[in-house]
Amino acid sequence: MNKFAYFILLLLMVSAGCNRESGSGKNSSDATKGKGLQTQNDNSIAAKRILIIAELKRMQQAFTAKDVNQIEKYFDFPLADSTMSMFDVNEEFDQVRKANGGKISRDLFIKNFNDIYDYFQMGGFNDLFKAVNVAELKDKGKLESESHVEDEGCYSFYIILVDGDTVSLQYGTNSDPKYREAHPDQEEVCGESAQQWTFKLEGNRLRFVKEVTAG
Repeated sequence: MNKFAYFILLLLMVSAGCNRESGSGKNSSDATKGKGLQTQNDNSIAAKRILIIAELKRMQQAFTAKDVNQIEKYFDFPLADSTMSMFDVNEEFDQVRKANGGKISRDLFIKNFNDIYDYFQMGGFNDLFKAVNVAELKDKGKLESESHVEDEGCYSFYIILVDGDTVSLQYGTNSDPKYREAHPDQEEVCGESAQQWTFKLEGNRLRFVKEVTAG
């Protein structure tokens, strides 16, 4: 092999080695960046969960005390009646709501809170918070519990579901399968019902989005 050919071959070998090192370095850099982004995302989710848990604990205290001044802070007023299925709460409330074009002011909410509380069976919030441990949301996206009473047609269910910034609180009653099996002659064994309240984390506070009633 002449000197010129040898020189060209040597040059090609050095170039190939550099390309391999460069590619390896790029892959390593991409992997590092990917891990960094994943860590940031994990930290962000963990931080949100901490805020959500703290907010749910404050909500639990507010409903335990039935403190309307704390409960109303989760709502942005005026509320559109399309976000809450309010019908026939009481005569005065319904008249004012209709006169306001379906809007529910803070004063109207506070003044009629006891009737609103009963209308939506808000005592279910207390049962929900007793049935599940909100601290477990640190590692779980869903908490659920059921309460069955022997020889009763209904059982109660409680669910908290977290999806990103959105928190869904659900409580209600359903037909007990064991009771239904033991009483096949009964067409209806339970007046089934369910309430779902959706909130969204905005900043460091949970804000009401929508309520849905079924049954």
